[in-house]
Amino acid sequence: MINFNRKQAFNFLKKSIENFNFLQKAENCANEAQTKKFLIDPFFMLLNYRHEDLVPEYEADFGERVSNKVDYAIKLNKKDVIIIECKKLQSKLTDKEAGQLSGYFQNAKNSRIAILTNGKEYRFYSDVALANTMDSKPFFIFNLDAYSDNEIDSLLDFDARIININDIIKKAQETVFIDDFEKTFLKEMTDPTVDFLKLIHKKMSFKAKFDEQRMKELMNSSLFKSLTEKIILHETKTNSKSAGIITTDEEIQAYHTTRTILIQNRKIPADRIGYRDQKGNFNILVDDNQRKIICQLKFTESTKKILIGLNEYPLENIDEILKFKNELIDRTISLLEL
Repeated sequence: MINFNRKQAFNFLKKSIENFNFLQKAENCANEAQTKKFLIDPFFMLLNYRHEDLVPEYEADFGERVSNKVDYAIKLNKKDVIIIECKKLQSKLTDKEAGQLSGYFQNAKNSRIAILTNGKEYRFYSDVALANTMDSKPFFIFNLDAYSDNEIDSLLDFDARIININDIIKKAQETVFIDDFEKTFLKEMTDPTVDFLKLIHKKMSFKAKFDEQRMKELMNSSLFKSLTEKIILHETKTNSKSAGIITTDEEIQAYHTTRTILIQNRKIPADRIGYRDQKGNFNILVDDNQRKIICQLKFTESTKKILIGLNEYPLENIDEILKFKNELIDRTISLLEL
């Protein structure tokens, strides 16, 4: 593998996207051909693909079937292919367009990644749920007109110099699993099935007669809030005992300092800011979501550091966090919008 400094590559990609002049290029995109020329082709050049890497009118079919040609394909090696379906800039990417791409995906040999784009929005799909069948939802979306540092870092995985399909699929699987788990669990919490209620009732020590309606009435937001607080407390105690994680007074002080900075901005709701203490990292995040980390604190006896995205800064004391007010607020707002 080539010598690849990810932090430098991230900074270069971020700068390149900032200088992409999307609005100026968009003025020249009245149809699909122009969208390809002024937006889509240059976008993939940012990821270090050459013009010859984008194979136009790629045959996505088997045998003697009617020819189905997808707009582009990127042949990474003898085995892996990424197919790309392009629409004009003014097109809204809907399930209809995704359905068309799904047909190509099913017939395209050796393709595990498919991209649907209108030049502004890039939707990345795989076949995580069912092999050889494109998932109904993308595992990653990048919008040239609105993006976060986290999304740039995820986009960097598709850089021609380092792209690894297996690694991307693993990340896609994690994303799809977490999203599906959250959706399924939330549905059970807000509209529980009889099977779920019976399972809980069976494990309860209070042996009253099963009453579906009464159990549903008792499952309210106050109960969920209480349960969440107890789970977090249990997790903190368990981590502290089993993994040697101890939340220090300095970390709590830094959290409250950061939180105070953030919630002074009217766009940032106080109840969406929280923290998780992990071994070696104290994460301040949005919605208690590990994929929405605002910043990381790395405190030892001799040094203090704060990481915001991929930028790392030394701290002389807790109050120095104030110096990064604008960067922290900008990052938080971008994460709130995800």
